[in-house]
Amino acid sequence: MLSVMFIKSETKELKPFQKLSIWDACEMTERLETHYQRTKKKAHADFFILDEEDQEVYAGTLSIGLGHSRHVVDHIKKKLSSLKMDDIQEARKRSFLEQLEKEVPDHLKTTDGSFSLEEEKENHMETTQTPVLSTRNRRLIYGGGILSLLILSATCFSTVATSQDRAETIQDLQKQVKLEQKITGTYERALLGDSEGALKQLSSIDEQSLTNEQKNVYMNLLVDQKKYKEAVKLQGEHPEVVESMISKKGDVNELKEFQQAFPSPNGAFDLAYHEQRWEDMTSQSGVDMTDKRYEMKAYGYLKLDKVKEAREEATHIQSQDLNQKIETYEKTKKEIEETKKQVDEENKKEKKDENKIKSLTDQQKKQEELLKNL
Repeated sequence: MLSVMFIKSETKELKPFQKLSIWDACEMTERLETHYQRTKKKAHADFFILDEEDQEVYAGTLSIGLGHSRHVVDHIKKKLSSLKMDDIQEARKRSFLEQLEKEVPDHLKTTDGSFSLEEEKENHMETTQTPVLSTRNRRLIYGGGILSLLILSATCFSTVATSQDRAETIQDLQKQVKLEQKITGTYERALLGDSEGALKQLSSIDEQSLTNEQKNVYMNLLVDQKKYKEAVKLQGEHPEVVESMISKKGDVNELKEFQQAFPSPNGAFDLAYHEQRWEDMTSQSGVDMTDKRYEMKAYGYLKLDKVKEAREEATHIQSQDLNQKIETYEKTKKEIEETKKQVDEENKKEKKDENKIKSLTDQQKKQEELLKNL
């Protein structure tokens, strides 16, 4: 399920950092659009589309009251339809839009771009809004949900608004736009597989000019090229940041190489988890425990058949999925014991029912397989 998070808004109705379902976001932005057009108001709101892991997969700026779009998903559809892409990018775009469309209320679904009361008026404001789209197919390069299509890299409306607030000059703004174009070109090179060329270009850009998101993309490119020292330096000499990113990707060989270069308890813990060395993982000391690591440790204890310890780890976090997994584990264990008991009782009878024994044995195997794959 996708969701929407508005991060900056000129309207009080869209609260910053409140996560909304696509359904609710469409309903709310459609009402706002109608109301703002009726009252001749105008506003803008920066937003993210998040995936099921709360990773950003699209970033944009929604214009409200200008008649450019009916609601937030209609805005995205119109922005992406105006961009020229190659066949692969088009396929990714269609997949993304289809996923969005499924979650839009039926009465708000749009089939064309007919909803526009002021299409030409203030069009310059709309065209400066530049979206960012991603795909999981390039996670080895961009990793951790970092936007991987990166069709365009910045929301210039935000830049303009900030520039006006700080009374910056037009010349300063032009320089910033040129920098964004350079960064965009770099991402395009990476998307086409030219990681070396992208890294060379990024290294020529002042790090202070890069946003946190752009630094993360840069870091992923460095890690992809096994340039761990440069990646750590980019993160202010904090290897734990790089290690955490690699761990999320789940690349065991990469994590092992990084742990050799920058050994740490965190790395030892994460590596043991990915290599399914449950005893080593659960006994590792000095680990900076996060919600994810508490979940990993609880899972490790389940694999060791230590339900009590798993429950203790689960108390550190609010995870319905983890608690359900522990409940399922206990229930399945009891079912296996009961099935074993029935098999033993059947085997002790003088006249054994071979069909029943076979049925119970098959049932036990399925239960054990379920427990193994939990």
